[in-house]
Formats: sequence, C-alpha cells, structure tokens
Amino acid sequence: MNMKNALKICVFFILVLRLFPFAGILSTQEKISPRLLNLIAQKGENQRFTAWVFFSDKGTDLAQQIETAYLSLNPRALQRRLRHRGNTALTDAYDVPVKEEYVDLVGKLVYRIRHRSRWLNAVSVEASGQSLIKVSELDFVRRIEKVASYRFREPHVISKIRSEKSIPVLKKYTLDYGPSYSQVTQLNVPALHDMGYSGSGVLICILDAGFKNLNHQALDHLHIITTWDFVNGDPNVFDEPGQMGVGEHGTKTLGTIAGYHPGRLIGPAYSASFILGKTENTTWERHIEEDHWVAGAEWADGLGADIISSSLGYRDRFTHGETDYSWKDMDGQTTAVTQGANIAAGKGILIVNSAGNEGTSVPPENSIIGPADSPYVLTAGAVNSSGQKVGFSSTGPTSDGRIKPDVMAQGLDVFTAGIHLVDEYVYLAGTSFSCPLLAGVAALVLEVNPTWSNQDIMAALKATASNADAPDNLMGWGIASAFEAAFFTLKSIYPPNFFSLERKENNYGFFVQYVDRLSWQNNPRNISPVANYRIYAQLLNGSNQSFSLIVELDGGILSYERRGLLANETFLYKVTSVNAAGEESYPDYVRN
Repeated sequence: MNMKNALKICVFFILVLRLFPFAGILSTQEKISPRLLNLIAQKGENQRFTAWVFFSDKGTDLAQQIETAYLSLNPRALQRRLRHRGNTALTDAYDVPVKEEYVDLVGKLVYRIRHRSRWLNAVSVEASGQSLIKVSELDFVRRIEKVASYRFREPHVISKIRSEKSIPVLKKYTLDYGPSYSQVTQLNVPALHDMGYSGSGVLICILDAGFKNLNHQALDHLHIITTWDFVNGDPNVFDEPGQMGVGEHGTKTLGTIAGYHPGRLIGPAYSASFILGKTENTTWERHIEEDHWVAGAEWADGLGADIISSSLGYRDRFTHGETDYSWKDMDGQTTAVTQGANIAAGKGILIVNSAGNEGTSVPPENSIIGPADSPYVLTAGAVNSSGQKVGFSSTGPTSDGRIKPDVMAQGLDVFTAGIHLVDEYVYLAGTSFSCPLLAGVAALVLEVNPTWSNQDIMAALKATASNADAPDNLMGWGIASAFEAAFFTLKSIYPPNFFSLERKENNYGFFVQYVDRLSWQNNPRNISPVANYRIYAQLLNGSNQSFSLIVELDGGILSYERRGLLANETFLYKVTSVNAAGEESYPDYVRN
C-alpha cells in the first residue's frame, strides 16, 4: 500500500471516530436511523438538521396520568370519542404529554425544541449532527429520525378567472351555486342543502399553508373558533412581515369547503365551524414538514375537531438532493405523519387528505403521499367535471396491497375564493381541492348522522360512490354522493364491546371480542351466525411485527387472544368478513 492510500484510509477512520465516537456501542449507534446517519456523513457533523427524538416511556405513573388526561378532556373531544369508542378507554397513553424532564435534558444539547408530540412520544429538534449523536447516548432516547419535508407538486394547469358564459344550464335548486355548480352537484350536495343541511354543528380543522383575505365576501360569514401558526409560533395564520410562509393555499381550500356567496360560490359545509392551522412553510419551495402536521393534528384533537381536511403530504423530491420516502414506504404505518394520522383516527377524527398530484403509477408501485396511505384516512383523488380521472391525480395501491385513493371529487377547474380582493374568484386544479370538497361532504354526512364514527362515515361514502361495485387504484370507490351516503344503512362489523390489555406473567395479554350485529339480531337477511373473519394486526412503537389469520365467528361472537406484548407496544388491528371466494368486505378499524 503506498503512502497516499494509507493516508486516505487514516483520514477516513478519523472522520468516522469523530462522527461516531461511541461506534463500539451497538445499541447507541442503532438509535440513529440509517437515512439520518447518511445525511450527517454527507453534510458534516456541524450541519443543522431537523430530527425526531423518540422517547422510551412517559414515566412510572402512567395510569394516573391517563386519568388526569380524561379529567381534562375538552367536552367536544369527549363527545367525539364517546361516538367512536363507546365508554371504553376514552383516554390512553397517547393523551399523556411527553415527560418534561426528558425534554429539558434533550433541550440542553440541541439548538431548539420545535414541537412536543404526545402521540409519538417524541420531540422534534433542530440540532447539529454532533449534538444528535450526544442525544442518542441518553438512556431514555429510543430512536432518532430525520423530520421529512416534501415539495408538493402543483398540477401544470392554467389558473385564471374564466367567462361565466360556459356555465351549463342549471337544475333548479334552492340555492344559486353560480360557477361552483358543477363541483357540488357532481357530489350530490344540493339535495342535502335543500333539506336544510349545511354542516351545522360540525367542527372542521383545516391544516394548510396559512390563510389571508379572510374578509372575502364568500368567507366573512364563517364561524372561525381559533387559529394557530405552527411555523412561526403565534395565533396569526395570515401573512405577517418578516415571517415564513405565504397564506394563499389555505384561503383557497377554505373557500372550496365553506365559501358562501350565492350566485358565485357555495361550498358543501358553509355552516360548519372551523379551526385553522398553518402547518406548511412555503418559504422553502412549499416544504411541508411532518412535525408541524402532527402538532396540528394533536391541537385539533384537543379542541374536539370532528374532521381534519389536509391538502398536504410527504414523500420524495426533497431539495438539496435529499431523498427520504419511496413508494415502498407508503404502507400505512412507516412515515411519522401517517403514524400521527393513525392515532388521530383512533381518537375518532375523520381525516380527509389529498392523494397527491404525482400522476398515474405502474403497479406494484404507487404515487400516493403520506398520510394518504393510511387505512384510516379518507384519501381524495381528482376527476374533471365530466367525472373522468385527471392525469395528475395520484394512484395506488399502497405497498401492502390496499386500494387507494378512496373516493373522488372534482379537482380540475375548481371554483373558489381568490386571495387579493374581497370579490375575487379563481379556477384551480389539484387534489388539494378535491380534498376539501370531500371533507365538506363528510361534514354533511356527520350532520345527518351525529352518532356515526369516522369509520362509519368512510364506509358509507365508499359504499355509495360511483365505482363501489368494482373499486380500483385509479378511481378508488369512485365519485362520492353526499345524499346517498348520508342515508346509507350501515352494514358493518361494529366496534368491540369488550377490549382489555392486561398484565399476565410479565407479559401483556390482548383479548378482543366482536359482535356481528347483523347475525346477532337475527335480521331479515338471515345471515348465518357462523362466518369467517380475518384479523389483521400490527404492533407499533415496538417490534413492528405484523400478522394475519382466519378465525370463525361462533354464535355471533368473535374472540381472539394474543400474549407476549411489551409494555410500550401498541396493538393496531382491523377485522373484515371473508366470503367463500376469499373476498373481504365491511372493514372496521379500531386501536387500543
């Protein structure tokens, strides 16, 4: 070996030792994800990174903290959870804040703490690579992962005010929808409006890039309960001098879902109440960061929101050559934002999220974005006014084989409020706008059926959509119908009437019991009291194991028991019925 090559090798090992001074301690080195380690190696240990720091526990008095969380529940949040869970486990470890002692110790090693996440039991931080290595040495730190950002693709279409001479001859409804006629009639919304439904009593959270021009003539009627800017850390979600982000996109999605100015713009849920969260920082090429989204969803949960409308997402095409997620990660559990959405759904919130504007993919690959990959999220695809899928609308399947998107709404030539003048309107395109249309439809369905859970609403929307008989990964279950979904008779396996997680012989045992109410009540369809069901399950926050099995329904009751769970693991499961051909139907998702 010549001297020059020997010198290169010496320099390499010196850099490795500087970067990983504890490289011999395997457990510590493994705490930092490979993708973050690669970034630190590429950019240098002194570069600033944003990262999730996940903790191992929430302290020793967890039971008492869960009880405290129950006593502090917002009344709206309590009612929503009762609707979703019944009287079982209304609060759990996800409602307990992160341990402040852990936050303080991490805070001493990093530039700043960005957000605390009780759901993920983590904090997002800004820190140098060297500092993150020091953080990984703390005993209570379980894992460190990069916070993902994403450059959301905007469809390449013309966005401008068009001549209203192109408006078709309108069917006579009570309200004059003007240029917004096609986007709401396609979803069968006016039939519910004519019956007096308009989203009243429903609380919707919109997570977006900020909101300006809220004095627009189609928005000034809105009941906005509260707002918060998660990017800049203040209650103002409109543009402020010297602050990051431009609040154009949120105004447009808000106008789509709830605008009201007869003869011009009428959205599906114009009488709903709103909380507005600015979670997207547009300053850096429309970057959308996961920790802002998760913080926004936790905020919405605490305020009792029924629905989250999110025209945001995470996947790839990061700036500076960084790559994080791929189609393989769109499996309903990998991205931090999808994990947050799963937990939010477990609290009873219906999340409606854009599928993405990434275009058609070739199976088994997909082009959807997180958290649209979640099985508990209503994923919104885009069609034109004629009901045909538009090319930019992202497609499935998820990497674990599920159909996505779920339902469709108009996402081309969507008419909504403009951002400059109080009487300005624009035509826009993207799943960013099919999403709020469907969120508005969901609000109508909930108004008609105030006892329905989020999964009931999803089931009804899918069962009554235009492609329900033959769902696929281009159109999902098809174009939603607000009227039909609102009066749909649910045929599903209802949530469990019993669930417990109990300690037995140093292990946690899992037992779940389902009652198939259609069989149990001897309904006129004479469904057999014995049928096959499939349980899918996965463990989160621990071993990440997953499994599925076929079980039989005996006398109307399905029971399954599993032992060996660790104390810090979460059991996530779904149950579906299986016919003789092996086809599954009527999914119902519940988490502990």
